[in-house]
Amino acid sequence: MLARIPLVCLYLSTSTHAFTPLLTSSSTVRSFSSLNMSTANENNVGFTDIGAQSSPPTSSTEEITTWRDKISTSIARSKKVRGGNFVQIATVDPETLEPRCRTVVFRGFLKQDGKEADIMKMITDKRSSKFSEVTASPKKATASPGDKKATCEMVWWFGKSSEQYRIRGNLKFIGDDETDAALLIARKEQWGNMSDPAREQFFWKEPGLPFDSQAEVPEGGRDGEGKVLPPPDNFLLMLLYPTRCDYLRLGDNFKQIDNIKENNGWDAQQVTP
Repeated sequence: MLARIPLVCLYLSTSTHAFTPLLTSSSTVRSFSSLNMSTANENNVGFTDIGAQSSPPTSSTEEITTWRDKISTSIARSKKVRGGNFVQIATVDPETLEPRCRTVVFRGFLKQDGKEADIMKMITDKRSSKFSEVTASPKKATASPGDKKATCEMVWWFGKSSEQYRIRGNLKFIGDDETDAALLIARKEQWGNMSDPAREQFFWKEPGLPFDSQAEVPEGGRDGEGKVLPPPDNFLLMLLYPTRCDYLRLGDNFKQIDNIKENNGWDAQQVTP
C-alpha cells in the first residue's frame, strides 16, 4: 500500500521574492503525470495509430469477399456521417505530368438492367481541369493515340470503421452528345436528383478564370415557374469503371487486392499490408 507522503511544491510569486509552499498528495501527482502522458500521446499520433488498435497482420479466417461487397457495408455504416460520401479523385496533368487531386461527391452506383453495377457515379463540369486532364493526349516522346487512357485513382477513407479503399479505373464522361440512351437517361436523372445550389453552379461563369460578378443565373437551376431546367451542355455525369481496388482495414491490419477478370468478375486476394 502506497504511503500518502506529502510533497512540497515551490511556487514563485511574481509580486514577492518569497517562495510559497504548496502541499500536494501523491494522487494529484499521478493525475498530472497521466495528463502529461495523454498530451504526449496525442502529439505523437502517427499513421499506424489511425486505426482503433494495431496488431501484427495474420491470415484471415473470414471468407474473402470482393471489394464491392465490403464497400457496400462500409457505406451503410457511414450513412449518417457528415461528408461520408466525399472521395478523392487523382489524375495527371498531361502538360506537366504532375499529379492533381480533388474531392468530389460519390453519388451511388450506376444501375444496369435494374440492379447496381460496379460503376461509380459522380458529376463534373466540362470546363473543369479534371475533364481536360483525362481527355487530353499524354505528353511524352513515345506517345501514340493508343496510349491515351482515362485512368484515375479514387481514395475513399471511412473513419468510422478505419477502412481505406484505393480504387483504380477508367473515367467516362456522359454529356448531351452521348449515344447510349441508357446513359443519357442516367445523366438526366442525376441532374434532377441534385440539390438546387448544386445545379445552380453549372450556370456560373467558366471556372478558373479571374473572378467577376456572375451574370444572371437561374435560381436553383429552375425556370420562372419553378420547374427544373434541362441540364446545360457543360454538365457531365462522371463514371468510374473500376479495374483494381486496394483495400486496407486498420483495425486488424487486413489488406486485400482485387483485380478485375476478363469476364468482369473480381479476383480477390489477401496480401501483407
